[in-house]
Amino acid sequence: MEIKDIMYLVVWGALAIYLIYSARKISPILYILGGFFVFMFAWNLINNLTAFDMFAGAYNIVFRGICLVFLAVLVIIYIMIKKKPKQ
Repeated sequence: MEIKDIMYLVVWGALAIYLIYSARKISPILYILGGFFVFMFAWNLINNLTAFDMFAGAYNIVFRGICLVFLAVLVIIYIMIKKKPKQ
C-alpha cells in the first residue's frame, strides 16, 4: 500500500465516523451519508488488501451503480425536505 491509499482510508473512515456521530444532533440524513463513506472505506480497504482490482471491469460498474443509488436517495430526500412547508 502506498501512502496515498492509506490517506484515502483515513479520510473515508474519519468522515464516516464524524457523520454518523453528528447525525443525532444535526440531521438523520447524515446516517445515509455516513453509510456512503463506510462503503467507500470498505471498498478501498478491499482494493488495497486483496489481489482484486476493485476499480476495474465489472467491479467498477458495481461501484458506480452503488454510488449512483446513494446519490439518487440523497437528492430525493433533499427535494422532499425543501418542498416540505415550513411551520
